[in-house]
Amino acid sequence: MRFILSCFIYLLIFLSSTISSLFAGGLEVSRQNNMLLLSEDKVFETVIRQTSASVKDDVYTAFDGQSAIKQLNLVSAGYKANYSDKISYALEVYEPMASTLQYPTVVKIKALLRSQAISLTGKYQLPNSPIGLLAGTRYLTIKRSTLNIGTVDLVTTPKSELGYMAGISYEKPEIALKVLLTYSPAIDFTLPITVLSTATAKQAAMTTLDFQTGIAKDTLLYGSIHQSSWKSAQVSLNGVGQISTFTDSEKYNIGVGRKFSEKLSGSFSYTTEAGSSATGTSLLSPTNGTDTYGLGLKYSTDFGDMTFGYALSTFGDKAVTSSLGTGNFRNNDATTIGLKASFKIN
Repeated sequence: MRFILSCFIYLLIFLSSTISSLFAGGLEVSRQNNMLLLSEDKVFETVIRQTSASVKDDVYTAFDGQSAIKQLNLVSAGYKANYSDKISYALEVYEPMASTLQYPTVVKIKALLRSQAISLTGKYQLPNSPIGLLAGTRYLTIKRSTLNIGTVDLVTTPKSELGYMAGISYEKPEIALKVLLTYSPAIDFTLPITVLSTATAKQAAMTTLDFQTGIAKDTLLYGSIHQSSWKSAQVSLNGVGQISTFTDSEKYNIGVGRKFSEKLSGSFSYTTEAGSSATGTSLLSPTNGTDTYGLGLKYSTDFGDMTFGYALSTFGDKAVTSSLGTGNFRNNDATTIGLKASFKIN
């Protein structure tokens, strides 16, 4: 039986990724939407997201009462088209890494970083087969960033590097089944930085499994498993050594989408990421694990689809010991709101 469920938008996956990654093993805040290549139509989409966090403790943030993690706004866009009946391609612009961590001035700890990635990915559908092969490249730029770990502001010069990805897909349209496995190796950066000459950083290697399948009429089950190797992608300063304590990150997402009418659809998702330790010595890592709950609502119009998403994350407690004492980061959370516009192009 072919499900007449309209193609659900993966806004909730993006929202969940934004929140949980922001406080995860590394710097990842967003990832490439390779599922875009599995859509049947020529399509253009754009997503706007805003994350507001409350990450506080009883020592370090007590000086001003403000969250150690500041608001993060993200914008992404993607375009997918078919070159032939077997070959399709997608162009995306998104922000894969960011940090908005800034403690009160007296603490002298900040890590402000923004980035941009432009990716071009292609898919070849094997003849008379449900299997597709994917490959692509991405041009990643780490923009001007600022780091202060207790001395002076260290400012980097923007730097760009190339990376690539590869993947394999499996589709069974009669049950709305789509499965996509992708791998992206790490991208190494050597960043010119004031005072200390250079800093080294990486975008971690990533492996992602995305899937969706119909489970009843007008009902879709979807999810993902996302693994990032941040333990081997630490930040180091020339003459100082490693300053980060990133850990590998494994994120699991599951969700259900339901079509209520020809115009209205809704979805609910849950994402979890285990913590690494309830104690630590780095103020650059003030949380320990994340649970995220997301809601989405899509409205279809003659000119395209509009989707609104909301996600709430709760963070595991963590005690961080540094020169000023032990700060207990407890009962912290974050919310993300997002709006996605998707347009089919004739």
